Amino acid sequence: MIAHFSIPARDTRATAELFGKIIDGEVMPFPVVPGSWVAIARDGSGVGVEVVPAATAHHLGDGDRDPSRPPNGPEPMPWETQIRQDGDDHAASGLHVALTTALSADEVLALGRAAGWRAVHCDRGGVFDLVELWVDNRVLVEVLPPEGTARYLAFYNPKAASEMFLGPPPSH
Repeated sequence: MIAHFSIPARDTRATAELFGKIIDGEVMPFPVVPGSWVAIARDGSGVGVEVVPAATAHHLGDGDRDPSRPPNGPEPMPWETQIRQDGDDHAASGLHVALTTALSADEVLALGRAAGWRAVHCDRGGVFDLVELWVDNRVLVEVLPPEGTARYLAFYNPKAASEMFLGPPPSH
């Protein structure tokens, strides 16, 4: 289960509002990263989409926490991710996420196109369908409408996927 993910965008508020519609969420500022917004699902699942400024990048922390200090003490936290706005806001990425939604494919397409993003209804090898939503025409989010979600769940389990990827199990 995905708890939350962050995604870079040039218009953080508008992007968070768009994802708020997809996940039926509340949208609010996200003060952890200056200029960020977050959409949090209303259904109690804890699913969230944190939208950070386009050039935001996570960097490795350094070392480990000093165990003699209290966990929430005033000490700087160099061992945790260091979030800075020094990334490349034009680079393509191999990272993507897939979300389910109660919206129809046409509704997701309309949201993406209204934002000026590439949005296309796709079929993944006849197994399931989804909408490719390209945030700022650079970061891929796959959005599965209800029919696509049902087909995805029927396929994306170890037994069904291994039969497709590896072939049927040998008969004895």
